[in-house]
Amino acid sequence: MVKNILIKKEMLFREVKSSIFAYYFGIMKHFFWIILLTISLFGCDDGDFNIDTFDFSTVTSASCNSGVSGFFVYKINGSEVLLLQIPENNFINEITPAGEPRTVSISGANKLIYRIYNGTVTSGAICTTIPPANPNVTEEWNAVSGTIEITTTANKTTNETDNSSFVSGYTHSVIIRNVNFEKSNGAQQLYSVLDFGSYITTATPPSNFVDFTLKACDTSFNFVYKVVGIQSLRLTTDGSLFLNEVTPADTPRKALIGSTYQLQLDYYADNINDAFMCASPTPTTPSLLQRWTAQNGVTDVSGIIEVVTTEEYEIPTDNQSPLVGYRQTITLKKVTMERNGVTFKLGDSYALGAIVTPL
Repeated sequence: MVKNILIKKEMLFREVKSSIFAYYFGIMKHFFWIILLTISLFGCDDGDFNIDTFDFSTVTSASCNSGVSGFFVYKINGSEVLLLQIPENNFINEITPAGEPRTVSISGANKLIYRIYNGTVTSGAICTTIPPANPNVTEEWNAVSGTIEITTTANKTTNETDNSSFVSGYTHSVIIRNVNFEKSNGAQQLYSVLDFGSYITTATPPSNFVDFTLKACDTSFNFVYKVVGIQSLRLTTDGSLFLNEVTPADTPRKALIGSTYQLQLDYYADNINDAFMCASPTPTTPSLLQRWTAQNGVTDVSGIIEVVTTEEYEIPTDNQSPLVGYRQTITLKKVTMERNGVTFKLGDSYALGAIVTPL
């Protein structure tokens, strides 16, 4: 009897022990599969997306324009290089409207490439037409899709002494959306937003017209002008400001820039001269590249034209010599030039120059 009871207890103990073991074995089996699944998801690099990353947003951009590769913008970060090859006219010196960037689709011709080299990279290694022996590319990703967005703003330099300013260049901020890279091993890397950073282009500032002679095409003085190389500065008038009457130095004749009096700064594709300015109609060659127009004036505030008239003698320093005409000295006050939403200032007082009206 006692023996039977002991046997039953031993059998019950074995059953309980077996159940506990089965319970924990089941839990461990679930953990094993979870761990195995995690390794398979994150350890596989056979065409799946992984989590490699890079950041060039704070690196300065530069550009090359070689006969073999054409124009491209690049960034170097130690042994890493990011190359953007799209037509140069996408970096035109024209600001973009708010919320309306220029867009370029990545395709066979429009390329975005990320490279890793086996050493520090220099601009010479990027821009040379014959690749140097070292460093060598050890990894290359080529973008196969994505949209490039370029937002352009103007950069200004200001002279605080006379409150003048000019446009020194343009900043092109580049964001690439939904870009998909294909790596050397066939794996892919996707970025929903990739900040390429900024690329800066320079702008030609206005020439120093102050040191050049103000001219007119005829005695009607419908406009006066200055020419320096590819630039011209032209003031259209009706001639009524240029009277042959002496004005007190502190009481000049005044007019406002507007429909009658207009000031234009033009940039041409090649050098121009007096014959070009005085031809009617204006020749189409060289072509006009840019035209900046003065904003309309506001009485006693801005866009003011002042003319001081003095007598002009045959010998300028001798008022006893014959009088030959009247010198009209023109000063522009607080004039702002504008083009496509971009402005710059000629300053509080800008000496346009002087012409002599005959008797």
